[in-house]
Amino acid sequence: MAGKALGVLLFALMQVIGVLSFAECPEGSLDEVLVCREGPDCKAPDCRCPSVEAPAKINNIDDVPQFVILSFDDAVTKENYKYYEDLMKLNNHNGCPISMTFFVSHAYTNYSLVHELYRKGQEIAVHSVSHYSDVEDYWRPASYETWVSEIKSMKEILARHASMAPEAIKGFRAPFLEVGGDKMFRALQDLGFEYDCSWSTLHYTNWCGTKPRGAMWPYTLDYPSIQDCQIGRCPEGKYPGLWVAPMVDLQDNRGEPCSMLDTCQSYEDELEEYETAVFSLLKRNFEMNYNNNKAPFGLYSHYSWLLADNSTSRPRRKGYKLFLEWVVQKEDVIVVSMEKVIEWMKNPVPVSKILDCPDTFRSRCLDPLDCTYKNPVPSFLDIDEIIMNTCRRPCPENFPWLENIDGAKPNK
Repeated sequence: MAGKALGVLLFALMQVIGVLSFAECPEGSLDEVLVCREGPDCKAPDCRCPSVEAPAKINNIDDVPQFVILSFDDAVTKENYKYYEDLMKLNNHNGCPISMTFFVSHAYTNYSLVHELYRKGQEIAVHSVSHYSDVEDYWRPASYETWVSEIKSMKEILARHASMAPEAIKGFRAPFLEVGGDKMFRALQDLGFEYDCSWSTLHYTNWCGTKPRGAMWPYTLDYPSIQDCQIGRCPEGKYPGLWVAPMVDLQDNRGEPCSMLDTCQSYEDELEEYETAVFSLLKRNFEMNYNNNKAPFGLYSHYSWLLADNSTSRPRRKGYKLFLEWVVQKEDVIVVSMEKVIEWMKNPVPVSKILDCPDTFRSRCLDPLDCTYKNPVPSFLDIDEIIMNTCRRPCPENFPWLENIDGAKPNK
């Protein structure tokens, strides 16, 4: 416990002496930089200006729901599905089960389990097909055609092999949060996606600088964005009707920003050793939003983060669950998928009026099938064999891949 106590003491000391005031965090109101004005040229439900305030339709902050968004990136497998299934047992205060967002990549994904998540009211979104690890030479210089191929192919693979309605796949997150600039956003708009959730912000949080501007709410790209560009290349153009769900940076136990839980650090080992330390990190960051402008609070991670600790007792998994069990007891808090937040942004209502539970009346994947592929699988994977579980029979002749979703041709 000494490590936990020292970490907490160092964090408190840094706050007192002002070390946590970031020089790069601007001061001043958002109005000083805003180019979008809501009115005749930007009206709900199709347009929303960047803002640190809840939609004007809700006059009393007490009536504003505090959304909590849980998302997980990469493959859905038998191992992580068990944990997701346990989380799905939690109910919000209105009696509805919580819902989460899964940004799915292709390799190693069990598509019958993706369908189970979808069937139980969870949101399934696109991450990419390849998830190539080469950011510098693949994602950073990616062309419009590359983005279209990665996004379109993954959406089609999900629809086909997880037996999903294509129109239910609305969101996207770029691998490694490497925002792809105008080429990526043009691809998303051309492919009919509703929102992107790849773009982190430090300047628009409730903690950055001596006079924080406030955490940013979701907005559309009807006008050029004012959001700071932390990773990758951010768009300069306009994409009417396409929503940005900002990844508002958390503040870790060193006082540093972290867009995803995977990158939140501490001076000591408390986040690897103690579930109470994990709970405290999440609670402290939640309250920065909850006690200020109630902008959506995102906990974005990979399942691997929940396992990356130094104890067989799994303190991260327990601390994460402990936080959720605490937060769902609040009457004005709703743990919900990103697509539901965007729906609310289009037609905001007081938290007391949010009564609809996720649709869980979809049919099952009745006869899932394991398909085994040996060489040649895509050479990038550097493996001799891969198994793909699918809801669709028969097995594709070849492992589905970019521009080859039905596996009709060999992969290179």
